[in-house]
Amino acid sequence: MILSPPFLPARTSQSEAAWLDAAMAQPTSRLLSTNAPEGSFPLSLQLAWHNGIHIQAPQAAGAYLPARAIADGTVVFVHPPTPPNNDINHALNYNPFDGGTPSAAWTSDGFVVIAHKGEIGAAGAVATEFVYYSACMHLGSIAKHLRTRQPLKAGDFVYRKEALGAPGQIYGHDGQVHFEICCDEANLEKLTTRKRDWADPLAPQPPTANGRTDAVFGSLYIYVPAGAPTRSSQPTSHLRPAVHTGGGASASTDFFLPDTLRAAQWVQITYEHGSAILASYDKLGAPIGQPRNDSRYDYITVAAARPGASQSFEYDLSAVANDRHGSLDAATQAMSSPSGWYELLRFGRNLGPDALPANAAHWRKVVTPDGGLWVDLNAPGTFKFSDADFLAITGWNCFDDDPTQTDQRCDSLRMKTLIRDPDRTNDRRMERAQLARRLGEPEVRQKLRRAICKFPSEWDQKDVEKRYGWLETEDFKSTDDDATGAQKWERFVKHAKSVTFLELPEAFLKADWRFHPREFVGHMRKCGWLSREEMKQIYERPSDEPPVFPAIEKYQLAFNRMTQKYLLNTQKRLPHILGQGATESNFLRTMQETAMTGIAINGEVHGNSGIDRQSAVDESRFGHWWGLNPNERVDWYGSKKYNSKGGLISSSYNWRMGNLGDPDAQKFRGRGFKQLTGRDNYAQYWIYRGWLAASSFDKHWWSDPQYTAKNAQGMRKNPGVVDNPEIVGTQPYNCMDAGGWYMVFQRSDVIREIDGDLDHIAIGTHEQSQETETSKAVTRAINGGEIGWDKRLENTRAAKKILLDN
Repeated sequence: MILSPPFLPARTSQSEAAWLDAAMAQPTSRLLSTNAPEGSFPLSLQLAWHNGIHIQAPQAAGAYLPARAIADGTVVFVHPPTPPNNDINHALNYNPFDGGTPSAAWTSDGFVVIAHKGEIGAAGAVATEFVYYSACMHLGSIAKHLRTRQPLKAGDFVYRKEALGAPGQIYGHDGQVHFEICCDEANLEKLTTRKRDWADPLAPQPPTANGRTDAVFGSLYIYVPAGAPTRSSQPTSHLRPAVHTGGGASASTDFFLPDTLRAAQWVQITYEHGSAILASYDKLGAPIGQPRNDSRYDYITVAAARPGASQSFEYDLSAVANDRHGSLDAATQAMSSPSGWYELLRFGRNLGPDALPANAAHWRKVVTPDGGLWVDLNAPGTFKFSDADFLAITGWNCFDDDPTQTDQRCDSLRMKTLIRDPDRTNDRRMERAQLARRLGEPEVRQKLRRAICKFPSEWDQKDVEKRYGWLETEDFKSTDDDATGAQKWERFVKHAKSVTFLELPEAFLKADWRFHPREFVGHMRKCGWLSREEMKQIYERPSDEPPVFPAIEKYQLAFNRMTQKYLLNTQKRLPHILGQGATESNFLRTMQETAMTGIAINGEVHGNSGIDRQSAVDESRFGHWWGLNPNERVDWYGSKKYNSKGGLISSSYNWRMGNLGDPDAQKFRGRGFKQLTGRDNYAQYWIYRGWLAASSFDKHWWSDPQYTAKNAQGMRKNPGVVDNPEIVGTQPYNCMDAGGWYMVFQRSDVIREIDGDLDHIAIGTHEQSQETETSKAVTRAINGGEIGWDKRLENTRAAKKILLDN
């Protein structure tokens, strides 16, 4: 799911949060009674439900930036704006701040509504999709569709970042829009897995099961019960004993067994920019101490010194996983895998298919009320979640308890309780005026950002008088004589009808669950899961032959699971992974290294323009790796390879990369997304997946003198034995996972190099030069050289054009 804010100001050195705040900044308040920004969510200053937020459009070169589509979608409603005028009697010249005196304060009525389909993960082979709407109101003009060159209309498909129109006016203030995001109840459940449930923030219930697995993104959250095992120093074993020595508190004595956690708490783990940040919270969500940065020296028993190691634990997850698997005895290793340990460290649980001991402990150094302790985050009674679960402990809550949901007044007791003055001696704290003044308080505004609220759309023109009737009696006529109050009410109704519509799509009106737009955009940008259509935009070329979509359809889910597992789906990393992989896998179409036709002469094959047809056949059709039978063997892999123009492609694979003589060169040819090549790499990957015991062969068998002499029969050192290498190329999960493993475990500098790149599309000579050097460095980190880096850079830039925000 690719998502961006409705305005795209330039981004240089800003953090993600700072840039989003600048892109979606709200206007400052014009009322003395509150410091709440105008157009806040989910309540207006009259305590009426408000669909979204008002945004003050950013400027560039003295002009307001256009409003843009936040994601791909279909336009379902458009209302062109009325040309502004100075007639104070015009319904759109309405000023709620004028104290009752009519004045020319224009409000633009241009309106665009888009239906979006987002994909955030998959359960098995079924993608997890949800439908939501974005709406941009108060546009001063409607943009022309990029492909039809006509003004946008219902039915037009728009891509993310396409212009919708120019920001207009709100009550006479230029460059402002109203922006909102909503969905219906069925799609709310698909997105959050919540069934309209409200959680009492003062009495949260402990979880009883793990969170969802179809979607996992952002930070991890682990609930740790009282009585979970703790240690004051680094544990020497990563397996729990057969008899659990932990225990809870005694109700009569409040006694805790030694080395156990005294109170339940939550642990948040955030992996980003090479760091692993651990933060702790009590059962109410209040912070415990200060977050800490994991260091590789806290975890790896034999660790070579590395500069900046205290901020590089994310880069070192592979080393920790290998270390923990390697600490087990041979019998236990047979029921384990470094992959399983990596997933435990990465997700707090093993989500993949690879082995992990049932009694595996997840020891992490955690801040507790008793100080820093080692805590087993995989102990019985622990439960694991991610940002995809929209946890109540992180502030997400659903509000649908308004008893009068046919009007726009907020009568939700839960909402009022959330924002009221915490001073219990204030016996007026539930009054509307007092509640309205609370809307500007920072702690209240923070709570409201994660409120998901159900109420009717303010844009529905039906029954305007009825839905706002409470304003007539409580606001207009309560402070004025009847005639003046009636006049104010009449002007209000006239204005309300001028900015509402009778023709709104029924599905949009039924999408009455609403999110804070800034929070929704920021939260969902953590997802990093690409739909088939999004991958098609990145990989499809007009001259494609064969077309790329069948390959995307085959590998899309496996690709996403790989980037999710190995933390490669960040804004910086994903374009490089896609760009490098496009070159190596021919845009997902080639998951095994093909051979050019030609006969070896003096150890060299000068290929002609043809590809050996059998080398391109999916090896699952043979029922074995192609080359197992002598009649399937070709000279290409075991020879020095030249293309039809005489250009050197590569040296022979024989007696390199751990390969012995024929047929190893063909047996261990390149396969998978990153073209895994060579017996050594295959053996290491087999160990990683738990398919091969490291004790079954000798390390560095290529250091045997007879290996150097190319005498396999005379070798004393035993090489790793892999009998079915074809499964790297024939099974989509393995195709992708082997590529992720290679970059993270075998070439750990790859991510470091990528993280040095810009987080926006390079502009100007200096930035493009910097981007070029980064692409070369990434290519070297992957392949040890710069072969084909220019094409890799071209494909990376193509991915950035779709994925990044400028």
